[in-house]
Amino acid sequence: MKIEFTKATIDDVDKLIDVQNQSFYADFIKYGECPGYNHSKESMANIVLNKIIYKIIYNNQIVGDIIIRDNNDGTYFLGGICVIPNYEDKGIGQEAIKFIESQFPNATDWTLETPADKKRNHYFYKKMGYTIVKEYMDVSVKIVLFKKEINSTI
Repeated sequence: MKIEFTKATIDDVDKLIDVQNQSFYADFIKYGECPGYNHSKESMANIVLNKIIYKIIYNNQIVGDIIIRDNNDGTYFLGGICVIPNYEDKGIGQEAIKFIESQFPNATDWTLETPADKKRNHYFYKKMGYTIVKEYMDVSVKIVLFKKEINSTI
């Protein structure tokens, strides 16, 4: 198993849209909406140009992505991490979290959102050291905010 992470470029827009559509289709069907599903080329290009986005490559194929927002204060928001369903349960998500944390060693904390009823996501993020700090409604979907505080060794 070979997992690689490389920064996405504007040339990756079509593939990133495909990966996100495969990854978030079930959420779109379940909730009737999903911010990761059905991006236009323009909106995905905007993400690539204005956020930090990595491709997740497994055995030389793009199988997911990671979208990060730098809050410019030592904190980061994990705006999206996705893996195509056929590639789940292979440790890719765990490697992705370890990778981003290693890329931003000065981060003081990470936050992310996921639907309140996605218990599988909750289990995963808790296993990676995140805790729920808030619950709220986003239109018609109940959301939980996870946070992971990084202990500085300085």
